[in-house]
Amino acid sequence: MQPHQLSTDAELIETMRLNRQGQVLLLPYHLHRLTRSAAQLGFTLDTDAVLGSLAPYLHRYYSQAQRLRISLAQDGHLSLQCSPLTTTSQPVRLRLAPRPVHSSILHLTHKTTQRSHWSAGEHWLQRHPSYFDVIYYDKEGFVTEGGRSNIYVFHQNQWITPPSTQGLLAGVQRAELLVKGWVQEQPITLDQLRQAQRVRVSNALRGWLDAYLVHSPNSF
Repeated sequence: MQPHQLSTDAELIETMRLNRQGQVLLLPYHLHRLTRSAAQLGFTLDTDAVLGSLAPYLHRYYSQAQRLRISLAQDGHLSLQCSPLTTTSQPVRLRLAPRPVHSSILHLTHKTTQRSHWSAGEHWLQRHPSYFDVIYYDKEGFVTEGGRSNIYVFHQNQWITPPSTQGLLAGVQRAELLVKGWVQEQPITLDQLRQAQRVRVSNALRGWLDAYLVHSPNSF
């Protein structure tokens, strides 16, 4: 397998928030991203089958929000997992990765189970549960994203987030914020992030969260 290729067992994934009323938040954005990735990567996708697989979980009452994850195999096979979602206290803590991220655009811009480029950061987060995410940057020193979230800083009276052309996963919560005009795409340097008075992160599960960067040792 070449470094820029997906393994034959790689799957596309969408991790969604199912609210207490049995509604999937941001569902059109999830379906759009899944459809785009399937088309670009050659996955078989039946949108009606996706909606049918979600149906048993919808329009029912839950005692708390749920984490609903759908996985799509390359042959079109679907699998779902549903589990309770805990609340998130704000602001959340972030740390910088010790070195620039090195991976292909294919791995960075599609949400798949092939996530070895984030494995060191994920292992670190498992050992440091008080942190929400590790923030990454490219070799030119521009911030890209977190392993679990997109990143924002408040700069010149507006919220900005790195453009998707910098090699990052365009999250569905990020997409909604852009459509609403609440954030703008603009490159963010490491110095801008370190000096920012206000920082936020977002993902589909947790929404748009206040955050702060903590100085951390250089290594994982």
